[in-house]
Amino acid sequence: MSRRPSGSTSSPRRLFGGRPKRRRQSRFWPLLLVACAIAFASPFAADRLAGLSLAAVKLPELPRVIAGGHEVMPRSVAVRPANRPLQYRSMPTCSGGARAERGVTCLVDGDTGWEKGEKWRIAGIDTPELSKPECAAERRAAVAARDRMQTLMGGGYSLAGHGTDRYGRRLVTVRLSDGRDAGEVLVAEGLSQRWPNRGNPWCG
Repeated sequence: MSRRPSGSTSSPRRLFGGRPKRRRQSRFWPLLLVACAIAFASPFAADRLAGLSLAAVKLPELPRVIAGGHEVMPRSVAVRPANRPLQYRSMPTCSGGARAERGVTCLVDGDTGWEKGEKWRIAGIDTPELSKPECAAERRAAVAARDRMQTLMGGGYSLAGHGTDRYGRRLVTVRLSDGRDAGEVLVAEGLSQRWPNRGNPWCG
């Protein structure tokens, strides 16, 4: 009876011609690594795509105003040359009484009017008298001065106060929307004289 060589470590599978089976590697860890890589890269990819989409849309730039060292978007674009807001309205001529009580806004003549029930007179000028003219020429000049002032103020104006006169009227400068002084316009066009005046030039 033959004896098996000592020290033999052959397994029964090898004796019968079988091959040893390799341990099947688990696929769990590779899949986990791939999932982690995708999760890590996703935020960067999203940011990149968002940047590309925003760059493709060019929005119009809005004007900015420097305020206190910081850029802020303006709430409105408006020009207010005097200390009151610009008034845009057709300026009617005055009629009827109780103007203060009614709170009217109207024009009496070339240098006098009412603003929300407060009577005012333009400082530094003197237009022809419309209510009590000394001659027909003064009346015609007074109508022309009033109509011209009505047209000027209808384009937008503001009133800047300079105290009151001896009749209690508020002395004002009428500043037009284009920055001009309405009183100076009348003087330049020959429809008013400076105050204090030197008589009545319209009745010669």
